[in-house]
Amino acid sequence: MKKSLIRFALLNSLACVAVMTTGCESSDSTKPSPQAKTELGGSAPLEEAGSTTVDAGVDVPEAEPEMKKSEPKLDADGNPVAPKTETPEPAKPEAEPKPEPEAKPEAKPAPKAEAKPAPKAEEKPKAEAKPEKTSQAKPEAAGKKVVTGDWPMWGGDPTRNMVNKTTGLNLSFKPGEGEEKGENVLWVSKLGSQTYGNPVVAGGQVYVGTNNGGKYRPKYEDDLGVVLCFDEKTGDFKWQLSREKLPQGRVNDWPEQGICSAPCVQGDRMWVVTNRCELMCLDTQGFYDNENDGPYKDEKETDKQDADIIWSLDMIEDLGVFPHNLATSSPVVHGDTIFLLTSNGVDEAHLEVPAPRAPCFLAVNKNTGEIIWEDNTPFDNILHGQWSSPAIGVVNGKTQVYFPGGDGWLYAFTPEGDGEGNAKLIWKFDLNPKDSKWELGGRGTRNAIISTPVFHNNSVILGVGQDPEHGEGVGHIYRIDATKTGDISPQISDGKDGWKDNPNSGMVWHYGGEDVDGKLTGKKGDLLFRRTMSTVAVDDGLVYAPDLSGFVHCLDFETGKRYWEYDMFAACWGSPMVVDSKVLIGNEDGMLIILKAGKEKKLLDEKTFNSSIYSTPTIANGKMFVSDRSQLYSIKVTD
Repeated sequence: MKKSLIRFALLNSLACVAVMTTGCESSDSTKPSPQAKTELGGSAPLEEAGSTTVDAGVDVPEAEPEMKKSEPKLDADGNPVAPKTETPEPAKPEAEPKPEPEAKPEAKPAPKAEAKPAPKAEEKPKAEAKPEKTSQAKPEAAGKKVVTGDWPMWGGDPTRNMVNKTTGLNLSFKPGEGEEKGENVLWVSKLGSQTYGNPVVAGGQVYVGTNNGGKYRPKYEDDLGVVLCFDEKTGDFKWQLSREKLPQGRVNDWPEQGICSAPCVQGDRMWVVTNRCELMCLDTQGFYDNENDGPYKDEKETDKQDADIIWSLDMIEDLGVFPHNLATSSPVVHGDTIFLLTSNGVDEAHLEVPAPRAPCFLAVNKNTGEIIWEDNTPFDNILHGQWSSPAIGVVNGKTQVYFPGGDGWLYAFTPEGDGEGNAKLIWKFDLNPKDSKWELGGRGTRNAIISTPVFHNNSVILGVGQDPEHGEGVGHIYRIDATKTGDISPQISDGKDGWKDNPNSGMVWHYGGEDVDGKLTGKKGDLLFRRTMSTVAVDDGLVYAPDLSGFVHCLDFETGKRYWEYDMFAACWGSPMVVDSKVLIGNEDGMLIILKAGKEKKLLDEKTFNSSIYSTPTIANGKMFVSDRSQLYSIKVTD
């Protein structure tokens, strides 16, 4: 089986999706002292292997305006012309907003650099609208249970932070064997034979991307990419989007992988990227309303259990995109614009990029499917495929859209572009050490990006990885200051075929590389962090970051210092869900691991499902939805 895509998960790479309020906290946590005890015992200095900290832990009192250093003068490529030696003049102070009850943001890693202040706390936008939020419940009085609402996209809201505000969780369930429901399981519905899509819950329905192994529509016998729609209360099948496989075969559309994109739902509209590299807008009611809505009238089938397509953008036919193995991006919506990666990639021999001029990043009108702007970065520097998903953050009142590039860089753009159909860059950050090398088959040390960026407190956190078929290897995770501009990588060219420290670096901290002296892992030269496909979760001052090898890392949000590492003893493709002081995460052995959230490592429970869990648990409306490889479970978790 080709295990090449995502999460968002995400995709779990894979994964995204629609717009109303997650249940993510926006309050800053108190930072630990530099000598705080680690889970492994002893006091680990911040400069110890695995945590390269740039001025971590500069607290700015809420009542006082934050001061910002002036940036070095940049050339057209975003590199400093010359570092300034004079004392930078403080920027005009802006009042900090009070934290909102439900909003949540996120963060990233790199090499050592000069100390800088930590980024400012997230502020409310002024003239510009914030990314729309999910329909999470408002906070209730202390001591009362909170039950959140829908989870309408990958990550719950556009910041992509995997945190849910539900409290009073009862996890005394037990999945049944085979098609049996089990204890405290409300219903079980059949999926395809391989499922990598994440459950999305909105408007009384549950959507999952998978393949055609469920055979819900007898007229479709072949391998297809499908999105299945179920009734949230009963688990009854309602309708199916059915997309045939591309004729080019596995180079563009790998067999049996289905649709990996997590849909993004808003009102009666749903957007998803199909296995055929199409961005589609669907009517959430399918043909149940007996109407063929939208300008698109060419559906082959219009039975009640078929999908009603509103509009479709064929990125291969219309834009010349060459998806490698599969198109998987989980789209995100801001205002009237939907953002996605096209999955443009290399050829079957993995030697050339067949369509370097085709766009990699897209902004599309969500109502019409018309392209607002496009960008073909990184052109012919794509390493493999581009299976990640975009995220959105608001930095000092201005919206930024984060696109992970196929070259291992993260790019931040304005949502509106330059007004002439092109993207407008705010900053870019190289997520790999400058001496890293890309080699075919995963033998090198340079990595691409499969996980999704997470925005939190004016910063972004993101790790790097590769196709899981490439196996294990050294990985890195960074927290990046999103208030800066230009090339904010830890190092830049010295103009002499070498590299130098970047005075404009946006690295807040870096975690990864080798444990040279063995102080953290107990083994000299052991890897601190390995390649990852997982999207992090940030909650209560902590970052929960799994790697592909199945290690879950708990890091300090301010400093990047490690508190603990938990070994799941199986590969991890999905992402953690933090809810009610617990961390939920699935693995390839079909185990749902339940850890205590906090600075001390503690396993609370393990739940065994029927097959591998490649996705991320979803909490919505008092229930938990888990998709293993071939079944979708609705589990009662609140009274």
